[in-house]
Amino acid sequence: MKIYVKGVPEEGLQEHASYDPSVMDMDREDIHLREPFEIDAAISKVDSELIVRANIHCPMHLTCGRCLEEFTTTLTTDAIFSYTVKPVDVVDITEDVRQEILLTYPMIPVCRPDCKGLCSRCGQNRNFGSCSHQATAK
Repeated sequence: MKIYVKGVPEEGLQEHASYDPSVMDMDREDIHLREPFEIDAAISKVDSELIVRANIHCPMHLTCGRCLEEFTTTLTTDAIFSYTVKPVDVVDITEDVRQEILLTYPMIPVCRPDCKGLCSRCGQNRNFGSCSHQATAK
């Protein structure tokens, strides 16, 4: 999202943008962004400072760190960006939005809090049933 500073009125501005993550190098081995993500931004200017309050909605496809099953979720986060600007400046917040999303990625994605994971001996997904090692697996 590019913001033209001279185009921000005194009362502020509301903007919406959609980003294609495939061109932004955001995938991780266990996290994939396959759909566009959305940004709603409230933009205001105070003297030589541009303030952007962004609400980010990012659908993600993740691999559970316990059971290795793929699941989807939507990351929703709020961010505030501040820039020192001149009236002729154009501010592109794309990289800051990208970094904000990367920082909110879970360290170890888990499909649900009560995920039982895999049997450490035979690899059976314990969410779908037990195996003969169930009593000894920890």
